[in-house]
Amino acid sequence: MEKICHFSLLIVLSLSTFGPNLVNADAQQPAPPPIFILGDSTADVGTNSYIPDCNATANFPHNGIDFVHSRPTGRFSNGLNSADHLARLFGYNSSPPPFLFLHSLKYGLQLGIYRGVNFASGGSGLLDETGLQLTLYSLGARKFGIISVPPVGCCPANRLLNATKCFEPMNDFARCFHSALDKLMCNLSSELHGMKYALGDTYKMTIDVIDNPRPFHFSNVDTACCGHGTLNAEGICNATANLCSDRRKFVFWDLFHPTQAAAQLAATTLYGGPTQYVSPINFAQLAAEN
Repeated sequence: MEKICHFSLLIVLSLSTFGPNLVNADAQQPAPPPIFILGDSTADVGTNSYIPDCNATANFPHNGIDFVHSRPTGRFSNGLNSADHLARLFGYNSSPPPFLFLHSLKYGLQLGIYRGVNFASGGSGLLDETGLQLTLYSLGARKFGIISVPPVGCCPANRLLNATKCFEPMNDFARCFHSALDKLMCNLSSELHGMKYALGDTYKMTIDVIDNPRPFHFSNVDTACCGHGTLNAEGICNATANLCSDRRKFVFWDLFHPTQAAAQLAATTLYGGPTQYVSPINFAQLAAEN
């Protein structure tokens, strides 16, 4: 099993040139802008469930235990994930549906253009984020909300590499990645007309919670809520795994992923937080930009 922590890079895109100026019929207000989400398993809302023979799936218990009827949805979480919480803050009930679900419907992708699409897939990654962003910009993307890499060495699975303490070599890479991404986005925004971005420093956001969890209402920052063995990090979350009783107190759901509570805190901070956590503007300010 790969030893990385999946609260990594997530890109939320608001494509301002797509779709008509829709109006909410009930409130007579403009509908929320379409959002397009790219990321890994922290933002996957069921994409991998539609991939035949995919090993990186979460469509089984205890995943989804805090949904109605404890229904697994393909999310690597006890409930909603970061993509859902961000979409709620943008004005939706949850994340846009997964691309492969929309693709299975006759007019799914056409309808998805007006609300958005979730392309996130567990196990995915980016080899050349500059090229991706330039391509999306050429297609009409103008607003980029980006989440950098958190302290990956502090995930329960990676703590096993260092006698249950955070594995600092991985954290060093996470800090370097954010610094490089910050410079990259600053350069791109100066070169691409009309481009706006908000970059979330999830390393600092997460390490502040781990170092001082009580103000954030967490009491466990090193053990997975669902899993097997030491730190519940020696086996995946499944129907036979150990399960914590109060999931609101845990930062980690399983070996790598945040709980619904941790994902909600992250989304709230990204949306309305100060520049120490998200810069040069936050996600709310990004959405309000003309």
